[in-house]
Amino acid sequence: ELTTENELPIRVALIADPQIVDNYSYGQTGLLLQIVEFFTDIYLRKSYTALQQLRQPAAAIFLGDMFDGGREWEDTQWIEEHHRYNSIFRNRHPDKMRVYDMAGNHDIGIGNTIVPHAIERFRHYIGPLNRVLHIGSHQIILLDTLTLEHDDPKVNNSTRALVEWLRDSQHHDPPQSRLLFTHVPMWRPEGTNCGPLRQGEFPYLRDRRGYQFRDQLFENTTKYLLDAIQPDAVFSGDDHDTCTVEHPIPSLGRNVTEYTIGAFGWASGVPIASYGLLTLHSSFTSEATDTLSFKLQNCFLPYQLGIYKCYAIAFVLTLLFVALYCRMTSRRMSSRHDNSDDGLISHFVQSQLPHPVSVAPSYIKRHAARLGIIRRVLWITKDVVVVALPAYIAFILLFYIA
Repeated sequence: ELTTENELPIRVALIADPQIVDNYSYGQTGLLLQIVEFFTDIYLRKSYTALQQLRQPAAAIFLGDMFDGGREWEDTQWIEEHHRYNSIFRNRHPDKMRVYDMAGNHDIGIGNTIVPHAIERFRHYIGPLNRVLHIGSHQIILLDTLTLEHDDPKVNNSTRALVEWLRDSQHHDPPQSRLLFTHVPMWRPEGTNCGPLRQGEFPYLRDRRGYQFRDQLFENTTKYLLDAIQPDAVFSGDDHDTCTVEHPIPSLGRNVTEYTIGAFGWASGVPIASYGLLTLHSSFTSEATDTLSFKLQNCFLPYQLGIYKCYAIAFVLTLLFVALYCRMTSRRMSSRHDNSDDGLISHFVQSQLPHPVSVAPSYIKRHAARLGIIRRVLWITKDVVVVALPAYIAFILLFYIA
């Protein structure tokens, strides 16, 4: 798909599970869903734009789960969401960066629960489920392991044929560094530690199975792929959290490292979103570190929930500061005009209230002071809101449109 003779380091962005929010995500509907979509879309759009501007990758590989309910939708809704997805992940440098999309279980299903129409729709609008790319001196294998575990040969034939071709080709093709990409992570023994960058509650990748999802490939599938393809590294997504583990390849007598990339969105169940930046060196030079021909860097994105928490704390502190300021100024004014105020209040009581009613001037004074403080707090808060809210909306619109 992509061949370049450039032997300089080549950067490839790895983006896992953007999974744009929809009504299948959290059961939200109506205005609340629109608000959640609006703010999560802004985050994805700005993060992807910043990635392109700062990292300037030659290629971007999306590791699957483009949508959340993609496999469930009818064509009309799917096309609308696809337009939304394209508006979020817009390639701002199509002449410099190539984009490749893999399918995820949220896009087409997995194993025997694969949705045939979703597969055909993905191929028609997005591209093939399997790809072999040549970037520099590296062979990049984007493998559809979702259909591979289907029992029907008609469904898994395409992926299985590619795996067998890769097994045969390594004996007669020129040597290249093979990097394998799969949406679902490889199987590993239960409790295998994922390393220090993992953020979730569990320090390992669980092996759960449920409706249209599976945390890991089957053990026999994992061993089959590693033995047939013999990759130099494996990259996966789906888990939404980072994980680095080693898998043995008995036929070669060595291990291969699998890197699971964290989710790109901030509403994906992990505190801090991230992506991977893969730097490819020439396989035939000594530029790469640790004798590898590539280097992976986990790049963490802004902690969006933390930012919203800071907004809330700043708002509460602002109200407290305004209330304290109004109370202090009110006390100073009260003490400064104490004598004249007593006279005014006494005159007010004598002339305005009915004769039988007797109200202490001190009570009226305190009550008036409280009302004055409340009015001043509301007045100053209104001024703050009048200035801050339009500015916030303007910046949001600027970020949304840019």
